[in-house]
Order: sequence, then structure tokens, then C-alpha cells
Amino acid sequence: MRDNSVMTHTLLILGSGQDAGSPQVGTDGAGGPDRSASSIAVISDDGTVLVFDVSPDLRVQYQRLSTYCGYSPSLDGVFITHAHMGHYAGLLHFGKEAAATEGLPLFAQESVLGFLGENEPWATLFTNGNLVPVALDDAAATLGEVTVSTVPVPHRAEFTETVGYSIAIDSIPWVFYVPDIDGWGEWPEAEEVLARHKVCLLDATFSTPDELPGRDIAAIKHPLVSDTIERFRHLTPGRTMILTHINHSNPLGQADADITIRARELGFTIAYDGLVVDHG
Repeated sequence: MRDNSVMTHTLLILGSGQDAGSPQVGTDGAGGPDRSASSIAVISDDGTVLVFDVSPDLRVQYQRLSTYCGYSPSLDGVFITHAHMGHYAGLLHFGKEAAATEGLPLFAQESVLGFLGENEPWATLFTNGNLVPVALDDAAATLGEVTVSTVPVPHRAEFTETVGYSIAIDSIPWVFYVPDIDGWGEWPEAEEVLARHKVCLLDATFSTPDELPGRDIAAIKHPLVSDTIERFRHLTPGRTMILTHINHSNPLGQADADITIRARELGFTIAYDGLVVDHG
């Protein structure tokens, strides 16, 4: 149980997997550790609790959050990076068939809010007042001591645009969360943005281009882990660089995998469900 007498701002990784988690439906479950879909929580020392990406695994992830806090916390806001399956499907848990929240702020870009508001069953969450949409395209949200702002990043825009989230404490950048991006070379500002934050959670979906037999991962664009760790290795001193959104096919995290050994040698942290990073 959490000791509330020594509360601090905390990042809790609720899920570290790609959208469908690991193992995935249709696989034999072999490989690395079980992972739920990518999501994080920020728990402030003033009691503010924020969740970033509301995954299909929200039910299990909320229990992880409650176990960490030592009580069942009310959420003060949820934030969505984009409208691919693993990042918003858990919103259904806030509807009348489940938690039936009332007036929970949902922060996202206009394209995400428009997509949800124009399609069921998501639109009913707005009309019933379970969720209150708050656009963050050109603004920041301040909740207690935490300020959150969006940073647009290039990623497949079948339904909506994609953002990363910059999370600041008392206006000082702390965490940057970017679980999905097409490629670092397609985002020229990447290094400058990452360097401003003490903790960075980075897209680590695939390690090799041949992980998915019968599928062309060039059509599912993500940077390879080898590119990420070599490109940003010089940023690891003095900050925590976390590799997350790990696909079920990715050997990253297996203790004897070459990519795991290399990532750790270069100072990267490999995300796992339940990883805690305190503000310091």
C-alpha cells in the first residue's frame, strides 16, 4: 500500500504493450512478459490523478492504479493521443454499462473529439455527460500542479491526428509521452523536445522489419528500436528514457535478446506494466 505521508508526483506505467497487448489473440503466447496496452497515469502530490490513453485493458489497469495508491482514486482527467484501437477503446468503461462517470474531462485534439462525437458508441458518452470533451489543439490544461500540453507528431492518420503529451510540474517539463510515431526522421523537432524533459516514453513497437510474417510492417510505420536507441543514446545521461508500446512480436525485454542487452547498455529503460518513476 502506498504511504501517503511521503507523497510525491509519480508516473505509473499502467500498460507497456502495443494496442492489442501481449500475448495477442491468435498467438500461442510465447515470447516476453504479459503486457497490457500502452497507458500511463500521473499521480500528483495534491491528489490529482490523470490517465494518458484509455486502453481496452482499462479495467485491469485501474486496479493496478488503485493498488499503487492504496485506495480507489477518482480520475481528474483522461487524455487521448489518437484514435487507434489501443488508445481510446477503454472509454466504454466510463459509460452507463460500467463506471457511469459524470462530467469526466476528456482532453484531446479536435480531430479526436470530432471522431468520437460523430460515431457511436462513443458519442453517447458525450450526450449522456459521462465525458466532457476539452480541445487541446492550441492550449494547455492545468489540473492542480500539473500542466499538460500537446505536441503534434507524424503518425498514420486514418481517423485522427496524433500527438505526444508534455507533462509539466509547476510549469517545468517533466514527462514526454509519445507511444506512436511514424519515424523520428519525419519529426525534425524530436531531439529538442525530448531534451527538455527528464522522463521520455518512446515508441518501441518493433525491433526488426520481419517480426510479422505475412505482413509488411512498412505499412504499419514505427521506428525500429535500434534506430531509437542509437539516435537518442546521448540523451540518456541525466534523464530516464523509457521504451514502451512494445509489440507482442518484439524480443525487447527478453533478458537474453541482443536488442535488450544493447538498449540497457546505452542507458535505456524497458517499460513494464507497473513501472514507477517518481518526480525528483
